[in-house]
Amino acid sequence: MTFEEILPEIIPKREETVKRFSGNVELIEKFVRKFPQYDTWLKFKQIAGDDNWGEMEMVAHTLKGYSGNIGFQSLYELCTEIVKLIREKKCDAAKKIIPEAVSCGENIEKHIAQIS
Repeated sequence: MTFEEILPEIIPKREETVKRFSGNVELIEKFVRKFPQYDTWLKFKQIAGDDNWGEMEMVAHTLKGYSGNIGFQSLYELCTEIVKLIREKKCDAAKKIIPEAVSCGENIEKHIAQIS
């Protein structure tokens, strides 16, 4: 599959993202292709089961920014909620959402792996 064919599956608000990247779809593709190796994403998956809430807040916050800029809307929303809950000291609630965020990111990875 081509990047253009995968794009609607991983970036639901395509036009917003393209606008944010000044119309440079090739640049979006470059960042999307890097996601599976993105150190913050890898760190997020690594610490997902830990109870180090300070580190999780920092990593989820960074991943939220990356996801929001690229247009990974679902991952962005989940990371936003995780950060909010941690800051509100509702770590048990955050702990329930973290696996959903991991699953969402892994789904993005699966789509990216299909790009030829």
